[in-house]
Amino acid sequence: MTKVHRSLLLLCALGLSSVQAQQERTQITLDSVAHEAQALIEQPPRQPEALAENLQSLSYDQYRDIRFRPSEALWWNADSKFRVEFFHPGHLFQDQVEIFEASDTHVQEIPFLKNAFDYGNSGYDPGFFKKPKAYSGIRVKYPVNNQDVYDELIVFLGGSYFRAIGAGHNFGLSLRGLAMNTIGEQEDFPRFTKLWLKKPEANSNQLTLFALLEGEKVTGAYRFDVRSQGVTQIDVHTRLFFRAGGAAEVGIAPLTSMFVHGENSNNPNLTDWRPEVHDSDGMLVHANNEWHWFPLENLPGRTIQRLPTAKLRGFGLLQRDRDFKNYKDLEANYQRRPSAWIEPIGKWSTGEIVLYTFGTDTEATDNVTAFWKPDIDANTQDRTEFSYRITLQTKDPAHELAKVLETRVGQRTLDSNASTVIIEFSRPESIGLDEIDRLSVGFEYGGAQAIEAPIIQYNEPEDRIRVFANFKTPQEHPQESPYRMSAQLLREGHQVSERWNYIWKH
Repeated sequence: MTKVHRSLLLLCALGLSSVQAQQERTQITLDSVAHEAQALIEQPPRQPEALAENLQSLSYDQYRDIRFRPSEALWWNADSKFRVEFFHPGHLFQDQVEIFEASDTHVQEIPFLKNAFDYGNSGYDPGFFKKPKAYSGIRVKYPVNNQDVYDELIVFLGGSYFRAIGAGHNFGLSLRGLAMNTIGEQEDFPRFTKLWLKKPEANSNQLTLFALLEGEKVTGAYRFDVRSQGVTQIDVHTRLFFRAGGAAEVGIAPLTSMFVHGENSNNPNLTDWRPEVHDSDGMLVHANNEWHWFPLENLPGRTIQRLPTAKLRGFGLLQRDRDFKNYKDLEANYQRRPSAWIEPIGKWSTGEIVLYTFGTDTEATDNVTAFWKPDIDANTQDRTEFSYRITLQTKDPAHELAKVLETRVGQRTLDSNASTVIIEFSRPESIGLDEIDRLSVGFEYGGAQAIEAPIIQYNEPEDRIRVFANFKTPQEHPQESPYRMSAQLLREGHQVSERWNYIWKH
């Protein structure tokens, strides 16, 4: 602990700061944070305090040159498997977040300390009057892969964004506390303005933290229980309070990812040397007693897909393709990006899963968002509660159906006026080789014209079941799109595969 830390703690212990002294005697719970969120909803939205200009204007490289000193980490010398490091405000990360350490009986604010950073060649001079009032986020370290190495387990930085990994992962897709008006004209990005870190017990593999969320039309209280045991699980409990019209814009458990191109991309202008570039390659949904797979695609403009859910069991953005040869990128290692699976805790109402994508030509842009939109009164201002579990893992959620492994679309062989789609399903043990000829496929072309009935083939080299379909764009409306297609393998009329859902544009 630095001399500055010790001095601040001593001041609080002597009662020289009545606010901090009161905080020390406070127990932080979801109820106490919700009480603060409810009080804020009665007031106009608070705007973040602007940073000094020399912090706002930092370039990416300059910002990277401001490095946190590991010896200043919270719990660095404590009997805990967790360590917490802090991010300096600046560049794109201009929101300042009040951060506290909490026990079962006490709370202590963690002040901003410029001595916790090495400013290197950043060009930023942390003068007394120019320094920020708070950090911009946190990085939690934990021995995820090796007991002797502290990996970045979970990071909270920017708005309500956070990212996490499990064993063997590189950071990939992002998680968010809340989505607001994502598919509207102007998206709102609520932000976490306070974080409370509860000190874990010795040798515990769980970290609990609380967060206060503030936005233009919403405030909220969050509790996160983070556990790392090979896979990483995060239990989220939230209470939300809306201003007028806010409930109409809300998206619960949002996931944000990137997809530039994959095996299904049909872009003649593609010049990337890598076969595929994406953090996730599809969205999986378990709802209404079915499993649905939505392959991702990088289509021009905005594309919105909706799946009404009477009984949602789970949804997530997955990286199913784990084969390095399909990426060839030794730095990005896209095959190691985590899949994120959301499972409701308790009973959720009816609603719909929304998958929103927009076109991009760079992997630096997250162009995929998935969330659950509940059926609630658009003008409700009552407290609304949700609980769910996020699992970061490599394997898919378990089920016994045939899975969609690949989607390929292109021009039909020797026919420039038609297109071909190939869907590769896994062959589960429940489908014997002698049964493949007896399978049928329910195929919907979404307005496109089928040339003939789709064909089912056994892909012996890869032990897969292939569906092969040819179609044409209606000549009277050649540019009418998108075409919303779906397909599912059937055995005697019963579903034996995930339902494939695809958007195709001419």
